[in-house]
Amino acid sequence: MRFALLSYLALLASLVQIPAACSQPTTPSSSRRMQKYQTEKFRLVAGPCAADGYWVTIQSGSFINSQGGGFPVPSGHTLEGNWGASGTVWAVGDEYQAVPERLQLRWFSYAEDKFYQGDFALPQENLYHLLKQGSWDLEKQKQVTYTEFTVCVLPKGVAVVWLTGGNQVLVGRYQAHEIQPSAAEYKDYYGPADRASMVRETRAEMPARVQAQIKAGTLSTKQWDNYLLTYPWQVAFNVPFPLYEYSVRFVNAERVSDPLSRTDLAAYGRYLLTPQAKPVPSDGYFYGTSEHGSHYLVQIRSFDEAETLAAFRMLHAASPASPITLLVSFDKPFQKATLTLQNQHRQITLTKSKIEVLSQD
Repeated sequence: MRFALLSYLALLASLVQIPAACSQPTTPSSSRRMQKYQTEKFRLVAGPCAADGYWVTIQSGSFINSQGGGFPVPSGHTLEGNWGASGTVWAVGDEYQAVPERLQLRWFSYAEDKFYQGDFALPQENLYHLLKQGSWDLEKQKQVTYTEFTVCVLPKGVAVVWLTGGNQVLVGRYQAHEIQPSAAEYKDYYGPADRASMVRETRAEMPARVQAQIKAGTLSTKQWDNYLLTYPWQVAFNVPFPLYEYSVRFVNAERVSDPLSRTDLAAYGRYLLTPQAKPVPSDGYFYGTSEHGSHYLVQIRSFDEAETLAAFRMLHAASPASPITLLVSFDKPFQKATLTLQNQHRQITLTKSKIEVLSQD
């Protein structure tokens, strides 16, 4: 299962999981013999992002390896959003880096007018195995691997990390602590800027919904914690429609588009077509063959987020032990399709998510 990292996360509720906070610092391992997973190098960079509309500035950040070296998280930029995706990377020093064992991060949250700092332990050996395996690029027909650690900063001192490449895999959710920088440290960050004026002016540019939460004192991480929940679900079709390729993105910003290897096509299919624990989907592209041999693309550019999240919650509440099926129902000429989310006790038609069927012949 390509989301093997989730195995170390705590169980939030029966059959529904959420990544557990992990914030214990570790120390360089120079006093002991290094293992291969601590020393082998890969082409790696870091990219920062923020929760959409909740502006932050990262003051400093570094991924630290077992020898005490590492590579930086780009800092000094005001980040406005792009949950799970970063458009900023730095090419600093050696482009090949050992797998990091921890992440150090310090940032300022304009929505909260607070500084946060964390030193987070990473699942280094698991990361090494993911990087060694990588995935099979179906378009380029070659084995590739991950190239970026994406770091997203949320309200309340939370940071979420993914390993990004052809696929994108969740590493974990981490909890920092609030700090109070000295006057000299603050001056190093912001020069002569007046903090109160800077915060007031920045908040005025944030979305109205964020400003309303600031005013009401209701900032929380509930939205993103809900994104990180997983459910045992699968995709199914009302007629024979064997898939030869698919791409799915999830609300937790994970992405699956390539099998883990050239010989892994069966497991690639099982992940989607069996009720394994997965986050809620945000979009999906399914390429399959009809019983008459014609090829079609079932395209869901964007699931309606509120409708889909609510449907998964309701089905799970109705029967926590029942797997959930996302059923794609074609009409006979393969011109249209409908979406239904169901388990053995209930079914919900997803009317707000637009689905298209496109011929590939």
